[in-house]
Amino acid sequence: MGTREVVEVYLTNELPQLRNLRTILDRDVYTNKFPAKITVKEQLQILAEIKGALKESELEVFRRSCFGHFLNLDAGWTEGGKTGKRNTFAGQYVHFLMLRRMPTKKKRELWFLVEGKPARFSIHEFAIVTGLVCTPKPFLGLEEKLKLKARIRDEYFKGATQIKVDDIQKAFRSLCDKEEGGKKKKAEKEKDLGTDRVKIALLYFLEGVLLGADPKRNVSTFHMSMVDDLDMFNSYPWGTVVYDTTVDSLGGKDMAEKYRERLRKPPHKQQPDVKETYTLYGFPFAFQIWAFEAIPFLGTVCARRVNGPVRFPRCLNWRCGETVPPLDRITTLSKDRRVCFLTHFMSFM
Repeated sequence: MGTREVVEVYLTNELPQLRNLRTILDRDVYTNKFPAKITVKEQLQILAEIKGALKESELEVFRRSCFGHFLNLDAGWTEGGKTGKRNTFAGQYVHFLMLRRMPTKKKRELWFLVEGKPARFSIHEFAIVTGLVCTPKPFLGLEEKLKLKARIRDEYFKGATQIKVDDIQKAFRSLCDKEEGGKKKKAEKEKDLGTDRVKIALLYFLEGVLLGADPKRNVSTFHMSMVDDLDMFNSYPWGTVVYDTTVDSLGGKDMAEKYRERLRKPPHKQQPDVKETYTLYGFPFAFQIWAFEAIPFLGTVCARRVNGPVRFPRCLNWRCGETVPPLDRITTLSKDRRVCFLTHFMSFM
């Protein structure tokens, strides 16, 4: 069996011993300048907003939810007079890897070749990085569907059928800004209001951060109905939903075709320094953290590992800096640094 066939059918026990593995783009393309500007729709600052707006008792409910561990992602850090953001997205890292994608028939996995060594990004690595439940999505029968109600939509969105992330943001802020008024509310009503704040916060985090939704896309009414049942919501495999959105976005970027489009232009119209632009949806921050873990030199360029033992999920292990080196600098560093993998979780190691 040839090298190309082995890569495409994933004989993982043979893959590490192979030589001359190929990428979708020729090496002379990705080692030369092919600059890009990447934008993302995920809004990690939403996490800081939720932490600042919810009351402590409400934060405790959020903390016990399926997304609660993300509250441990600090908004920033200060050390030795220097400051940085733990949630900075470094698009040049992502582009560095996108130029090194390997061909494969596996639709739900992405493989990359970095200085002769293959690295896999699959739902297994995604689960390790994010801590989200990534089991298969269940089939909801009639009984489960009947439990889903439209109360959240009717009460806070006036029964609208087209709701965007911006609408959820407005509803969350309005709910958090509600004053108790002169008359003392009943304890039951206050508790219900607090529970709804948590529910809207969970929906806000899911749609605005984890799914990195296109602002023009309508929020799923299924998600909106499910969040009203916290037990059902917290047991649902949101990791699988988020991973599918993320890998569809990453896998849909055909760097080879984008490069061919450049070459098709007349020589006098080719502008090698003009950046290619593309947008990523889903949760590409997880892909970036995976790159830090799987390819250590990337993590040392403009991020740092948090002191202490390795924590789970792995996204809690890293602090990202403010600045990102240009693509050519990252490419140069890749030739001088060691490349390894998430050895405990890669099936072929």
